[in-house]
Amino acid sequence: MDIKEFLKEVNAVPHVSGYENELTDVLTSKFSKYAEVSVDKFGNLVAHKKGTGNGPKVMLCAHMDEIGMMVSALCENGFVKFTNIGGIDKRNILAQEVTIHGREKVFGVIGIKPPHLTSSADMKKPVSFYDMAIDTGYSQEKLEKLVRPGDIITFNQDIAELKGGKITGKALDNSVGVAAMYCAMKNLAHYNHNADIYFVASAQEEVGLRGAKTATYNIKPDIGIAIDVTFGRASGLGEHESSELGKGPSIAVGPGQTRKLFNALKKVAGNNNIPYQVDVIAQGGGADFYEIQIGEGGVISILLSIPLKYMHSTVETAAISDIENCGKLISDYIISLQGAEEGEECYWKN
Repeated sequence: MDIKEFLKEVNAVPHVSGYENELTDVLTSKFSKYAEVSVDKFGNLVAHKKGTGNGPKVMLCAHMDEIGMMVSALCENGFVKFTNIGGIDKRNILAQEVTIHGREKVFGVIGIKPPHLTSSADMKKPVSFYDMAIDTGYSQEKLEKLVRPGDIITFNQDIAELKGGKITGKALDNSVGVAAMYCAMKNLAHYNHNADIYFVASAQEEVGLRGAKTATYNIKPDIGIAIDVTFGRASGLGEHESSELGKGPSIAVGPGQTRKLFNALKKVAGNNNIPYQVDVIAQGGGADFYEIQIGEGGVISILLSIPLKYMHSTVETAAISDIENCGKLISDYIISLQGAEEGEECYWKN
């Protein structure tokens, strides 16, 4: 299965933060071909591929949850009030098509007041979640048989292809990271490697990096690599705040990233002709990495990111080559870990 088909299958099932179970089933069927799969108490999917020697315990972590919404109340004339789960930009959701995952799937649209009937003052105001509603067309009586407060809501947006090897759709944050991890897993299928590898599809990243925290505590890795997305170069974004699509994954550098791991990844990329970019992160941020690095007594760790345009929208856009190269960088790095007793290769040891 190629990356496009993988992403289409992943995004065909709802995986809003805290409700990742359907995606967990999909990923289990794929990951179990290459590693021993389990699901921990928190809902993280963990695929363990044992090493052959005295190499380090490596945790690869890509969050599998997507931003979404939740039903908060049912109103007359088939309207549904809702709230957000994760960092939804309210500017992006007016006039969107959605699915409410109730007792049955219910199609709806997020309506918008016609501009003809909106005052100039209201046109300048941001729209609140409390002012929006989903129109299902049902009566309240019928709706109450199908939908309850607490049901999740997802956007209706399939994966589509753009020119130049690009793809677009919802929830590419972070299905592209999961896809890169899957590429690495497939690349390593026929290799003997010393490192003990834990591929983690973490839960509830979008609401507080929660899955990465619990997984790190359980696995206690020597090395942690988080795989997520970074801001892709688009109109209005400069080089200092974004990465170019198609130029390879971005390797983070900054006070939180382990410098020796940063140098090791750059060396692997250079030795294997893998294009990469550098993502300067001087402060903390919102990726799983920030929980992995402080897990237990601290973990040698780093963040790898795939450039993504239009983050947290229904038209997120990424380059397939960046996903493939991110997976190759990870797998080639794993192969490079030979578990020597001293020297640069053993920087994970105190």
